[in-house]
Amino acid sequence: MRIILFTGKGGVGKTTLSAATALLAAKKGKKTLIISTDAAHSLSDIFSKPLTNHPRQILPNLYAQEVDSLEQLEKKWGEIQSYLKAFLASQGIDSIEAEELSIFPGMEELFSLMEIRHYDRQKEYEVIIVDCAPTGDTLRFLSAPEITQWYLRHIFPLQRTAAKAVRPVANRLLPFPFPEDSLFEAIKNLTSQLAEMKTILADLTKTSIRLVVNPEKMVIKEAQRAFTFFYLFGYNVDAILVNRLLPPNIKDDYFQFWKIKQQENLSLIEECFSPLPILNVELFDQEIIGLDLIEDVAQKLYQEKDPTEIFFVQAPLKIDKINHGFELSLDLPFVDKESLSLSQNGEELTIRVGKFKRNLILPNFLARYNLQEARFEQNKLKITFTPP
Repeated sequence: MRIILFTGKGGVGKTTLSAATALLAAKKGKKTLIISTDAAHSLSDIFSKPLTNHPRQILPNLYAQEVDSLEQLEKKWGEIQSYLKAFLASQGIDSIEAEELSIFPGMEELFSLMEIRHYDRQKEYEVIIVDCAPTGDTLRFLSAPEITQWYLRHIFPLQRTAAKAVRPVANRLLPFPFPEDSLFEAIKNLTSQLAEMKTILADLTKTSIRLVVNPEKMVIKEAQRAFTFFYLFGYNVDAILVNRLLPPNIKDDYFQFWKIKQQENLSLIEECFSPLPILNVELFDQEIIGLDLIEDVAQKLYQEKDPTEIFFVQAPLKIDKINHGFELSLDLPFVDKESLSLSQNGEELTIRVGKFKRNLILPNFLARYNLQEARFEQNKLKITFTPP
């Protein structure tokens, strides 16, 4: 199975280019599903067909779905949320506030994304295209598998066997409801699903992200920040898609300034994101709605390329054996040394890059080693671990 996620700043044309990719993949004979995880869905508008929380066939080999994030949240988080609300209510917290506090940041986006896991297991489709929310929301739900696992490890640290032993006494003495076995089972299942989800997203042979940009400096800056985040969390970006370039046949003086600026910004994109492939598509003279126009976009974007190909692969994180231990190296493009910090607590290595933070769980063999030194060279964070 091939999984491609499309993201970028709001309004750059993610839905158009993801729909074009899905349509072309289907035309090439691959059974394709395009999923919208954006709360403000627009797939149904671009295809001119009503869509729901279940796949609907658009054409032979092409299916589309607009995920209902609330329905997914209730299905995956319902039992755990019920306990959290009961616990918070026992502490005197208002029911409305308890409802809000029982949902952790990014959970709605996370459970929308977990549809990928469902289809990956089913093996019904050859290609999954994900039309993601704007960059900020995408960053939140792509970090959610690790962040939510961290919450679950720290909020529910009791072992199930210990809970069985103390529950009869705890229920009489504690001023809050003590968790039942079913809650621990739900946590165990969810933690397992999150780990599986992370594995799917970080599989360089299966999953990649395509960043959609317009040739504008503000858009490029946001794409750079997103690119850093994806590398921090171990995700592969295989192409930059530049949308809405002014075509050369526009000669009107009014647009000359914009054409010059676009060419300058296109050069900046190529310089910043090299050696990633840069795919361009010109601005159309009408709104892209309907299958014919979507197919035109696909042909102009990919030319003779197979849209499901992995255009570029680079493992952001590597661990190498060195003379006196191991070296962990992590690619972090567009980062200043001053914005970097890290700390280690047992098997957990915390890397902070500006406002982004990743709690990286070290492999068992590496967790026993000491963090000796860290240095930042040529866009790489290199951390040396030595024997205790």
